[in-house]
Amino acid sequence: MRAPHAPALEAERLSPYLAFLFALLSTATLFDGFDAAMMSLASADVRATLDISRGEWSTVYGVYKIGVVLSFVFLLSADRFGRRSLMMVTVAGFTIFTGLTALARDAWEFTVCQLLARIFLTAEYALAIIMVGEEFPARFRGRAIAVLTSLATVGVLAIAKLQPFILLEDGAAGNWLHDAGAAAVAWLQRAAGRPVDGADWRILYLFGVAPLVLVAGLRVGMRETRRFEAAQAAAAQRPAAGLLANALLPWRPEYRRRTAIVALLWNCVYMVTSPAVAYWVIYAREDLGFSPHTVGDVIFWAYVAGVGGHVAAGWAIDRFGRRNTCAASYVLAAITLVGLFHTQSMLGQYVWHISTVFCFLAATTATHVYASELFPTEIRATGYGWASNFFGRVTEIATPLLVGLFVDRLGIPWSVTTVAFGPILGAILVLRFAPETRGMTLEQIQEALGAPQPAAARAAEPVQAPVSG
Repeated sequence: MRAPHAPALEAERLSPYLAFLFALLSTATLFDGFDAAMMSLASADVRATLDISRGEWSTVYGVYKIGVVLSFVFLLSADRFGRRSLMMVTVAGFTIFTGLTALARDAWEFTVCQLLARIFLTAEYALAIIMVGEEFPARFRGRAIAVLTSLATVGVLAIAKLQPFILLEDGAAGNWLHDAGAAAVAWLQRAAGRPVDGADWRILYLFGVAPLVLVAGLRVGMRETRRFEAAQAAAAQRPAAGLLANALLPWRPEYRRRTAIVALLWNCVYMVTSPAVAYWVIYAREDLGFSPHTVGDVIFWAYVAGVGGHVAAGWAIDRFGRRNTCAASYVLAAITLVGLFHTQSMLGQYVWHISTVFCFLAATTATHVYASELFPTEIRATGYGWASNFFGRVTEIATPLLVGLFVDRLGIPWSVTTVAFGPILGAILVLRFAPETRGMTLEQIQEALGAPQPAAARAAEPVQAPVSG
């Protein structure tokens, strides 16, 4: 029974505000896909302009990925200052440093700007998932997060189709979009006192300033989540803890196991996806001889299928459970990735790339749902930060650096294949150690896992049985 006058933490239906919130937050995941794909699709052109070797590119990419880990600082702050405020900060930061990337003169400037942009964007992405998880009803939560993360795929699709009009081959005719972007970049370079080099990849990064207009919408239309406000009200009645004490809460005995399992799952996934993303475009263009247009087309159709992977995962985790969906998608992803890097025909690249992206995006969707559900509201952003953005990203940074040490000796295909066991290990871990949370409210999950519940949360929670099926 609900306490008198206590606000319901669990939404009973999808309201117009939830639809508005979802649309606003979807831009975070959309630009995450856009930015990550831009780093990959423009890699050959960036390397040529800034004189970066294959081995050095591993270092650039690895440092860029460190931004994912550093974003964890923002998530610590989100449990203290709120989701809404931090969302506005991250949108502005990402926009500024992505725009500055367009003016980079050397590998060092490019790497630093992308590192800082990635810090803000990854925090923004994580906050979007946390807010949807806290606001949407339990019966829609898995599918809502699945659709939200699928919009990162839409960002990849957008740049896959956009980049052939921007990254023109030698002698190719211009077009209005390329010419307008080139003129804007040239103007900015002159204004900053930098030489105009006509590098096409700079145009893509200039497009990254678009999210700045969202700050106004976030400021006016977005409310703080009900669960965070209830957790803050409960916290106000307890002695205040310091920032360090709050940051270490996910490592207390009652939360340590779930923090570790989520971190291990992410590492198993990123052990393969990170070097694959870093090197597939280079492999396709330099080893297989694919044109930018062909590369963009392969990626486009692969990520069209990837949307299906997100949707399939959203359905499967609510139908068959989180554990089974994670394990199955992990194993299939490992198999398809090996096929991708050991096929040289055009048709084979289409088939294996489509299969690989479908399986890996299904795997990441299922893992995102786990990561957003297993922590109580008062430490959800902090726990998510430790497990997903800090310890969960070790292999995302380390594996491309490791692959870079022997890519010249083994070649790209066998270098990537050596780490393909990662998702299979993840499947074993999830089946052995991960809890099942299908159909439960966030409060019921905490009760099932034995974590203490704040009084405000217990009083405000409506009585609701887990959904079966």
